[in-house]
Amino acid sequence: MEEIIHRSIQRKKIALEILSELDIIEKWGEVGEVHLVGATAYNLMVNRDIDIETFCNTPCPQNVFKVLGDLATYRGVVEIKFHNYMNSPFKGLYSKLAYRYPDNTEGILWNVDMWLFPSNHTGPLSRDLVGFMNKVITDKSRKSILDIKENLVRLGLNYPSVFIYRAVLVDGIEGINHFLDWINNQDLKETFKLETLTGAIKE
Repeated sequence: MEEIIHRSIQRKKIALEILSELDIIEKWGEVGEVHLVGATAYNLMVNRDIDIETFCNTPCPQNVFKVLGDLATYRGVVEIKFHNYMNSPFKGLYSKLAYRYPDNTEGILWNVDMWLFPSNHTGPLSRDLVGFMNKVITDKSRKSILDIKENLVRLGLNYPSVFIYRAVLVDGIEGINHFLDWINNQDLKETFKLETLTGAIKE
């Protein structure tokens, strides 16, 4: 089971190398306050996905496209997408890039999901989960989460990670079969709230 931890550590190492190669944190830092979030921040990496949230007073597409324009010049960047969600419940500007690592034809594709939110954003934010997750996760729960995540990939199944975290940290779920039984009784359309995890664990 220790190998599962090692695999996650190796994935995070590559993720940090990609962030460094692209200077992503620095580029978004010129726009606002940047936070590395998601599985990379929790040391729970299975998929090759990196998540970033940036906050500024007035998000605008021009600032996003300045960053994306700079990123597009890197050889390993093979695709960039943008979506304006300011007039939706997400209330943010979303962009995504696909990066081939190493940056050659033999490299493996990684995704970097990037959100730009207003500083006064209200609603679910991955930023608000980072400190809590890193405080409550134990070696045992980390292995359980990674085991479930890896098995979901193997089975070709995809669920919001917050449900995996809640299953393990709140309801004590262990193993893929136990998780699949548990997830069948969950409302996957439920809006995530930090209190869903923090309140239950404090109790």
